[in-house]
Amino acid sequence: MKRSYLSIMAATLVALLVLLVGCGANNTAQQGTNDAAQKTEETATQAAEPAVATDPANPFSMWTDDSPTVKLVQEYVKSVTDEASPDFIPAEDRIATIDWDGTLFGELDPIYFDWNMYVHRVLWDSTYTPTDEQVAVAHDIEKVEETRKFPDGLEAQHAKYLAEAFKGMSIEDFSKYVTEFGQTDAPKFTGLKRKDAYYRPMVELVNYLHDNGFECYVVSGTDRNVLRALIPEYFPWMDNAHVKGSVSTVKASGQKGEDGLEYTWTVDDKLVEGGSLVIKDVKANKPSIIATEIGKQPVVSLGNSSGDSSMANYTINNNKYKSLALMLCCDDTERDWGELDKAEKMVKSCEENGWHAVSQKDEWKTFFGDEAKIDKSWEYSSAKANQAGPNARETVYAAAGQEQELAEAA
Repeated sequence: MKRSYLSIMAATLVALLVLLVGCGANNTAQQGTNDAAQKTEETATQAAEPAVATDPANPFSMWTDDSPTVKLVQEYVKSVTDEASPDFIPAEDRIATIDWDGTLFGELDPIYFDWNMYVHRVLWDSTYTPTDEQVAVAHDIEKVEETRKFPDGLEAQHAKYLAEAFKGMSIEDFSKYVTEFGQTDAPKFTGLKRKDAYYRPMVELVNYLHDNGFECYVVSGTDRNVLRALIPEYFPWMDNAHVKGSVSTVKASGQKGEDGLEYTWTVDDKLVEGGSLVIKDVKANKPSIIATEIGKQPVVSLGNSSGDSSMANYTINNNKYKSLALMLCCDDTERDWGELDKAEKMVKSCEENGWHAVSQKDEWKTFFGDEAKIDKSWEYSSAKANQAGPNARETVYAAAGQEQELAEAA
């Protein structure tokens, strides 16, 4: 009987030991899982750090202390986010639409990012053989870079031939191409890469709207897939669905000329540039894209040119909510390549249309950060404007029958 009792006690102790060891192992495993999850979360957070961080205690640190724009925006945001305010706007209706070229991103380096990239592709990229028509448009863009005079129809022509110039390239390779071009030096400046030509004060303003519950969308004339390659570094919280640029076709790699209604996606397919322009996202096309792809009228519009006028008017007219349209004026000729005549015209347009004019000269402490400086000694040349490198063509414009040797590109 005594032996039986001892056997039972021994078995019980063994069971308890097993249970304790098991609990310890489970706790260790759980701790390991928790540590791994925390490490993954920390890594993701570190990877998502924006190129320009906003100080929550001073969200407009790069604006002057007496900036009328900051005062206006802060008062507006306070009134539309306060549930007790008669101007309150529900979070789901706080839509802000933001232009990119000239509003978020410099457009005078020396011209629009995707215009420069097109010229680089057509005239300087030795891996690509352009058509005569593509080369002719590249020439016209170079004239604009020199003179700042825009001929009628060039905007549409560029968009058409940009799509053609990258036809068949995978979306991933196109994104890589954009990123690599963005790593080149920005012409007309020192200490600035093309990809970093973001107006730092505007980055702060957009982050402020986002932090106060606004759904922020980029609505720009720049190609949509170009934007999607350049935006995440500065706005890691903005996903691709919030980027609305000009649209070109995208197809299956095996689709060739077959209609999408007849072709069936295969296991070997990948997405490639289709080579055709669908819509250029400027002027009256902006409200159309906003209405069809966002489905709500914005309450905030940020722009800088006539290409954004329709979006601004769409935002502030016949809106059931209190609304706001800001327009940047390129009035600084010391820190950027401002154009005072255009700035004066924009101020007048703001007065006539009920938009708010933003003075870059008077309201911004910086443009592209302290390292970037305007290069007033810069003189236009095709090679400098389009970053000719070891892969540059020996003779530019050859497809157009012009013999212009570029010794500096050799």
